[in-house]
Amino acid sequence: MGDSTTVSNDHWQAVLRWKQGHHVFHVLLVSMNTVLDDSMNALVQRDWSRLVSSLNRLTALYDASTSTMKYAADFSKDRYENLIRPSMMPPYLSPGFTGELNTEHKVMVDGVLNLRHCLQAELGTRKQWPADVVEAWTRLSKSQSQNRKHHALVCQKFVDDGASLLQEFYAYKQNAEQNTGEES
Repeated sequence: MGDSTTVSNDHWQAVLRWKQGHHVFHVLLVSMNTVLDDSMNALVQRDWSRLVSSLNRLTALYDASTSTMKYAADFSKDRYENLIRPSMMPPYLSPGFTGELNTEHKVMVDGVLNLRHCLQAELGTRKQWPADVVEAWTRLSKSQSQNRKHHALVCQKFVDDGASLLQEFYAYKQNAEQNTGEES
């Protein structure tokens, strides 16, 4: 019989998967941002084969990100509710913590949007793009869609109503402000 400080193997596995998955995701984000820069340079230089190659690498990185997400979240809802989620709340982190505060993630999201806008500005509608660029962009778009879909499934798996810590924080703050206003 273990003492009260003994942590079960499945607790360690949940923490390990969560941390390792997010560390790998960060490396993938840095790589995506590098590839996005290369994609923009290829577009500016009108080097279509390099642009296609960059878009294909970006697609592979999105697919790797989705696989990493699956790995990071491969544990029970109970472990998330009682171990992982509390570690993302006060006193460990500020109220309303969200992964959207990750700088590399914001750079990546903005970079993809900027690349799309620049492709449209430079080449017009997709009908006017070189065929291999259209094919590579379509593969990337499908990979992004799968990534977002899987992230939503992970959120649903762990949080029944889908409320993030940030959403909960704002709801709590709004409720507190309304209650303060009623007391005045």
